[in-house]
Amino acid sequence: MNNLSLTAAFGEYDRTTMLQKGSVRPEGIDLRIITMKPIEIFHRMSRFPEFDVSEMSMGTHCHLLGAGDGPFVGMPAFPSRVFRHSMVYVNADAGIDKPEDLNAKRIAIHEWGMTAVVWIMGIMGEEYGLDPASIDWVAAIRPRVPIQMPAGTKIRFLQAGQNISDLLESGEVDAAFLHQVPPCFSKGSPRVKRMFPDYKSAEVEYYQRTGIHPIMHCIILRRDIYRQYPWALQSLYKAFCEARQKVADALCDNGALFAMIPFLPAVMEETYKVFGKNFWPYGIEANRKTLEKLVKYAHQQGLTPRILEVDELFAPIFKGC
Repeated sequence: MNNLSLTAAFGEYDRTTMLQKGSVRPEGIDLRIITMKPIEIFHRMSRFPEFDVSEMSMGTHCHLLGAGDGPFVGMPAFPSRVFRHSMVYVNADAGIDKPEDLNAKRIAIHEWGMTAVVWIMGIMGEEYGLDPASIDWVAAIRPRVPIQMPAGTKIRFLQAGQNISDLLESGEVDAAFLHQVPPCFSKGSPRVKRMFPDYKSAEVEYYQRTGIHPIMHCIILRRDIYRQYPWALQSLYKAFCEARQKVADALCDNGALFAMIPFLPAVMEETYKVFGKNFWPYGIEANRKTLEKLVKYAHQQGLTPRILEVDELFAPIFKGC
């Protein structure tokens, strides 16, 4: 019997490289992998589901499921998860000295509904009382999916030729929630600073207090393929788990460093001290607390008409996983 041929699209990550090289193969599946920027994958999959398997923005995945019978089924493998305290930038002259000062200000974002923004907006609201309805929001692009904005929310979009970095440095916006470091900050502008200068300590404290390590992306399979070949999802998930574990083991090999990080052994020791040995868990139960927070924030920000159940995010075979 011939293997099932599937085309997949992922960003370029260590946790998927074993699949890309063929060192790990999903049983019964010939997986052809295309590497591209995640934002391009999300755009192409949310508009024209042209790949069989891909990583997907958790914000978009929540929206599609909340809107009805979504075109994809998810598996609890998470190629991207990132703490987000580092992405809050403020203009030095805006009178913002603490997170509570962000209310009633002009704040720029890349896109409403982007998972990174969902997380930092939710965290800032829950931890520091950020009121989204009080903010004059400025977005670089319109949402990739039709989000129903929360009542009272004000948002406008950049004009041609404008960019968030320039607006932040000039003071035309007071702050920005950006997942990429803005050029004005990279070049050392004295007019722009981070809300959390020691963001690593803030993120460690947040994790140790809450147990939450924000999840950005999951893996999805087209629903039509799942209906025809339901076994394929389990096979893919096992392969993703194996690929992740091989990388986790390689990061601990001090003979020849797996990554170009000079102090990698010390970094891994610190990582174990904070997170334990399973520092990048897959599965629902190990991530339930994080996923519960995500679906709550997604609903608060208009991505879903109700708070989704965590188990809805993934195929039924993963319940209890």
